[in-house]
Amino acid sequence: MQAFDSLKRDIQHYIYDKGWSKLTRIQSASIKQIADTDHNLILSAPTASGKTEAAFIPAVNGVEDWDAGLKILYISPLKALINDQFQRISELCLYLDVPITRWHGEASQAQKRKVVKDPKGILLITPESIEGMLVNRPGEAQQLFQGVEWIIIDELHSFLGTERGIHLQSLIQRISLFMQNPRFIAMSATLSKIDFSYAKDFFGSNRNTDILVDSDKNDLLVTIDYTSGEAGPFISRKSLAAIYQYSQKETMLVFPNSRNKVEEITHKLEKMATKENFPIRYFAHHSSVDKVLREEVEFFAKNNEQNLFTITCTSTLELGIDIGTVDSVVQYNSPPSTSSLSQRLGRSGRRTHQSILHIVEDDPWDMLQTYSALDLLERKKMDATEMIDVPYNALAHQIMAILFQKTSVRLEQLRQMNKFFPVWTEISDADLVTLIDYMVEKEFIEIMGEEAIVGLEGERLLRFRDFYAMFLTTSDFSVHYQHERIGSLPFTPDIQLESKILLAGRVWNVKDIDIKAKRIMVEKTTEGKAPKFISDAGFVSNEVRENMEMLLKNRTYASLNNEKINQDFEFMKSKMVYDDGNYWYEDNQANIGVVTFKGTRFNIALLLLIKSVAEEEGEYQLQDKYSLITGPNMKKMMERLNKNEGSLDTVVAYLEKNEKTIEELIVHQKFMQLVPKSLKIKWILKNFFLREL
Repeated sequence: MQAFDSLKRDIQHYIYDKGWSKLTRIQSASIKQIADTDHNLILSAPTASGKTEAAFIPAVNGVEDWDAGLKILYISPLKALINDQFQRISELCLYLDVPITRWHGEASQAQKRKVVKDPKGILLITPESIEGMLVNRPGEAQQLFQGVEWIIIDELHSFLGTERGIHLQSLIQRISLFMQNPRFIAMSATLSKIDFSYAKDFFGSNRNTDILVDSDKNDLLVTIDYTSGEAGPFISRKSLAAIYQYSQKETMLVFPNSRNKVEEITHKLEKMATKENFPIRYFAHHSSVDKVLREEVEFFAKNNEQNLFTITCTSTLELGIDIGTVDSVVQYNSPPSTSSLSQRLGRSGRRTHQSILHIVEDDPWDMLQTYSALDLLERKKMDATEMIDVPYNALAHQIMAILFQKTSVRLEQLRQMNKFFPVWTEISDADLVTLIDYMVEKEFIEIMGEEAIVGLEGERLLRFRDFYAMFLTTSDFSVHYQHERIGSLPFTPDIQLESKILLAGRVWNVKDIDIKAKRIMVEKTTEGKAPKFISDAGFVSNEVRENMEMLLKNRTYASLNNEKINQDFEFMKSKMVYDDGNYWYEDNQANIGVVTFKGTRFNIALLLLIKSVAEEEGEYQLQDKYSLITGPNMKKMMERLNKNEGSLDTVVAYLEKNEKTIEELIVHQKFMQLVPKSLKIKWILKNFFLREL
């Protein structure tokens, strides 16, 4: 039977009335797979392939009684995506008379109350809102979720390998206890084959999970603007000029990897256009720009028809927020992974079916890394997601959340969590007991007889709104112009009265700083510099770095037919000597270091191993951008490691004596204050050593 024929008549009529000439390939395959099996399904496909309809239509088609409670739960990583999908499927829901409700901080409170009182239809929600409901309104949560038959997860790839993803897995398993074996459909960007097994296990369901892969992709046009010898802290004049020239004829997204570069490039492009009186709109889009301003940018891009515009952005626009289509993408500075580059490329060419990538670089190493990611992408070799092992902090957070939800839990049940919930099965019984005992010792948990309840320190956790989220939020100062909130900034020594700063693509003069209220008042001005943001750099994958070595070794770059690239890459090779299995690099100060051509995680592990056997503390340094480790007598040090002088035992001994190093390595892991030192060290070993060295 054809996919269309398996749809209910009212859905067929909707498709006719919408004037669809046919279903897309992934839509047909999804509808057929759902109709013919009782399996879960993952849709792995590029942007603009029709994944949304491929997920929702078979789920809606599978519901028999819309009056018997909430039937479809859609979970999104972003509120903006919820708003997009709400608009996208509202027509279908209105046509079928199916209620649809958004649930996030800015959504209608009246609609939320209505769906809780009388659960029906489809609910669109974030993981954090699910947690908030389970903790604060557990009875209503059970009533709301108990009739759910379908759970749709958007942007699954963004959850893989993250603590937020582990949190979502736990939430799914907690709310599934209210349901009758729901089916799952997940939407994802292109996944590597290595990630398939992780993705299939994500739901913790007893159903089989199938993966449908749509490998169709746009034609790709690549241009390269490489400026030799002008790398520095600011974008070079020639690189900026290249981006500006492209912006004069194309709508574009520019990805420079960091927020301060977003601000710098946006401001400088704006100045150039103003000077030439050229009517182009330039925007900055990143997490520190106020949400209202970001939404205005997204709305403009989505509804723009004739005006040229350029949005310089971070990974905030890698995910599937609907901004319509752009002509091209600029990559300035190198992407951390092939998957990241793939996501960015997917933003262009939706109408023309031709993606345009402008590579603009002024640093030879960035050029090589970008070329490596592109080479892997063209050979369809996606890098594998680095999963998190032994997520003790996420487990501790969920123990607290369950105690808040249920008021009290039998201590023996807590000690069995790694058996009840699939997400925690890799945590050993002994480690779970150690974790719980520590939480009791520090008064996060209190024991009363055979019951565990929330302790005094645990109560303090719930006072903070970010308890419901597993991702870190920074304690920044909000920036205001008159009555408008512009965004937020970390309060660094650079921010003083009369400082000139860039934010949201505009220049501001600091007029007042309220330390107590954590508020900065500004006024408009003309010249300023980009602020310093913390932790913009992502971990570079092993696959990208290892391919960089092969490209250099095999002189594959010669095919680029770019004389400057050839010269600089040959010079890079001449500065590296291969000996005893290592690449040795000598800088201008005659310092010798080892170039690993490995990913960030490997490099951190190797540096830690070196420090664990070094006599002189603090002299060994990692420059991860260049995959380079330097320090005294590096050749002798690597010989010592080759003789197995460094081991897990030496690393443990080093960490035991260096609390600061432990904290530096876990700084991006939330709720680690709930975890004892022994398990923090074990987490470091599992996530940096046992998978890498």
